[in-house]
Amino acid sequence: MSVNFFNSDEPNFTFNNKNAVTDFECIIESELPEILPQKRYETYVIEGRSGELNETLNDYEAFDYEIKNITIPYDRLREVKKWLSGPGQLITHNQEDQYYECIANMSKEVQFENEWGYFYTFDVTFRCQPFKKKVNEKPRDIKVGEQTVFDFGDETAYPKFKIKSAGGDIGIYINGDEFIVLNTLEDDLFIDCELGTVYQPNNIPFSKGVFPTLEPGNNTIIVIGSMYEVQMWNRSVYL
Repeated sequence: MSVNFFNSDEPNFTFNNKNAVTDFECIIESELPEILPQKRYETYVIEGRSGELNETLNDYEAFDYEIKNITIPYDRLREVKKWLSGPGQLITHNQEDQYYECIANMSKEVQFENEWGYFYTFDVTFRCQPFKKKVNEKPRDIKVGEQTVFDFGDETAYPKFKIKSAGGDIGIYINGDEFIVLNTLEDDLFIDCELGTVYQPNNIPFSKGVFPTLEPGNNTIIVIGSMYEVQMWNRSVYL
């Protein structure tokens, strides 16, 4: 398994931790694109008013990421077809510290063309979620009380927490929004703000309030309750 790009100027990508060049002998003739996701707008036409009214909830559209002119040896065809299918993480050579969550071959079949019986050439399309995320993000330690945390992303992030609870209620306040987990046990507590879940291995804790989010830049965090350790993954998102 190879995930490192040894030459940053050579078009290359990894999908599900497999490297196109080093694992499958791919030759990619076209430079990989940079794509900016588009905000989703609802457009209305109002009688008696010129033009259009555009409204957005600041969410973004998924998009197709196409990699063209890939050549592989004839005897690698079967394993490449199996590799480039289904869901996974896409990392490109021009942004190797970030990944897209995507599905390969969702929008159309991959067409393979035989080149003189020795090579196959094809294009592949990945249907990508709009934001990139950090590869191998490390958690940060959060202390009880108030602190400021900086988020380097471009849009609102939904963090994940792992808390070694000492039991009782635990409160998290970010930028004034309140989130409280009630009656925790003395055990690990997991809070996933993206999925909207709260979990303990031997408990079904109840919660109230708004799942915390992080905005780009400085964020004020207050953690209250009885606990031994708090770790937080920002899960920053990038355009």
